[in-house]
Amino acid sequence: MAAAETLSRVHPDDQITLLESKRITGGRAGSYVDPETEAEVDYCQHAAMGCCTNLIEMLDRCGLQQHFRRYRSLTFLHPDHPPSRFAPNGWLPPPLHLLGTIGAQRYLAARQKREILGGLWKLMRTPPRVLGDCRARQWLAQAGQSDDSVREFWDVILVSALGETTGHVSMAAARKVLIDGFAIARGASDVLVPTVPLAELFGRLLSAVLTGRGVEIRTGHAVEQITPEARVITASGDLDADAVICAVPWHRIDKLFDRWPEADRNRLPDVDAISQIPSSPITGLHLWFDSPITALDHAVMVGTTAQWLFRDPFESHHPPAAKSTDEPSQFYYQVVISASKESISGSKQELIDTVLAELRHAFPAARNANLLRHRLVTDPNSVFSLRPDVDAIRPAATTQLPWLALAGDWTQTGWPATMEGAVISGRLAARAVAQQLGRDSNRDSIPSNRYLCPGLPPGRLARWLIRHD
Repeated sequence: MAAAETLSRVHPDDQITLLESKRITGGRAGSYVDPETEAEVDYCQHAAMGCCTNLIEMLDRCGLQQHFRRYRSLTFLHPDHPPSRFAPNGWLPPPLHLLGTIGAQRYLAARQKREILGGLWKLMRTPPRVLGDCRARQWLAQAGQSDDSVREFWDVILVSALGETTGHVSMAAARKVLIDGFAIARGASDVLVPTVPLAELFGRLLSAVLTGRGVEIRTGHAVEQITPEARVITASGDLDADAVICAVPWHRIDKLFDRWPEADRNRLPDVDAISQIPSSPITGLHLWFDSPITALDHAVMVGTTAQWLFRDPFESHHPPAAKSTDEPSQFYYQVVISASKESISGSKQELIDTVLAELRHAFPAARNANLLRHRLVTDPNSVFSLRPDVDAIRPAATTQLPWLALAGDWTQTGWPATMEGAVISGRLAARAVAQQLGRDSNRDSIPSNRYLCPGLPPGRLARWLIRHD
């Protein structure tokens, strides 16, 4: 969708057809209809950060930024300590604006705070190129981070942001999150939460913008093959194209090219290796109570199986009413567990009981609230696991075939598996196609932000303290 948005904006005379296998656009950012309330519920809560400049710019161009609520602070909850507020200083320049956030975490001992600040300083002074094949847990240990500091700070940030454990994920990816997402600029760590279901946001509102620009969207059209002649084959028929942008999930890409002759296949990226990139699951536990359990819109949970709690972002200020006076009101919350492979290894009921006990410990109101119903949703392919060896497998948007480009957060975007990475990938693919078709023949006259937005500009102190060479 990002590629279609970009091409339809930059080259409005091009005829663009978007093929979507599902009944509605949006990919992994989707929703289902709850049979009890007939309301749309997101499979898993999505959130963006202030550093996601390409996503935010695309939403703004399409008139959709109003459907996000921006939060400049977070609440951290530890079962053995009072709540802690994470709020960057509004006066100190980045990265010093983060100093008080570490000190404000009341669940961290003084020793841990010293370790973490020392680790952040070392990370700022470490350029990405020297991290190489280092895993995050390995680097953190070398940087003097104790197990409890890793568990109660670094894991809390990185597992949620990267969807993978620090024992697996690359330190280069972790650095991207911590530096670009927190340290480099004011507002980078702001959290943006959608206020409408993802199916509404990406499935209907964004689709309406694209169709208004003349993009033809065909839902329910799963692509079965892409031929060496640039023909796209679906169950409903074939489509010949001047250029094709392939944006299927990484674990399905090999199926689209498995009938190619070897000579043609050699011009493709290594689709077999790409399709074998490991996945990491994310679990969303949907809970409906008969009374509110907290007034917080969301909370980061530390030292528990639950990692994030979100209150219904669509009803935050208007609690839902019952269908009739005979039915109890229902108050919806979602618990998110990233890198959930271990959490879902036991029984479903065991996981639900564990999370409920954690919520009742954290929120006194939850002790008197009855759980009316629940739904557990796990996508085993929620994100690709960005391990040190994976970055070398991630392909560029361009290929050796002038008519074929690749898109997806799994391509070489410089970002992990995020909505920002997905938008960047679409924009890179759009640029690749436009250049291959000769649409951008006079490249010197093209504005620098026509396709891609730069990241948030670092301040003078951040440029001096944070090494990028």
